[in-house]
Amino acid sequence: MKRICVCNPLVAVLGLMVVGSGCATVVTRGGQDQKVTILSDTPGATLVVDGQPTGTAPGTVSLTRKTEHKVEVVAPGYETAQVTVRRRLNPWVFGNLVLGGPIGLVIDVISDSTHSLSPDQTKVTLRPLPAAPTPMPAAVVPSGLQTSPTIIQTGAIR
Repeated sequence: MKRICVCNPLVAVLGLMVVGSGCATVVTRGGQDQKVTILSDTPGATLVVDGQPTGTAPGTVSLTRKTEHKVEVVAPGYETAQVTVRRRLNPWVFGNLVLGGPIGLVIDVISDSTHSLSPDQTKVTLRPLPAAPTPMPAAVVPSGLQTSPTIIQTGAIR
């Protein structure tokens, strides 16, 4: 007669919990920072993240997942373009309901993988600044005429 061990399914489930723990951490490579790529049709444009210059476009910047970020792409002769990189709940956290369980959720929280940044890649098109208006030529006063700095008041005749 064959003896069946009841502990084998339990070991398998525990093994899956350990292997699948921290679904969001495993899938998104964990860590407090996330790499975000900014592409621009104007190569060499300056990337400014949260008010601080961080490099040139095209470029990849490492941003914390704790907050959303304001990214500006700046180039001389072009209007500044702005992109908001938002903080979103990482859908891979829900993988813990299937595989990771409470252990996986704790790992995701500790590794700060419960949230992700979106978009993680964006392309920015910079628009050229409008041409400056041409200055009007200075008025030419014929010689022999004098100009007076006196202001003449106009109104009713008395």
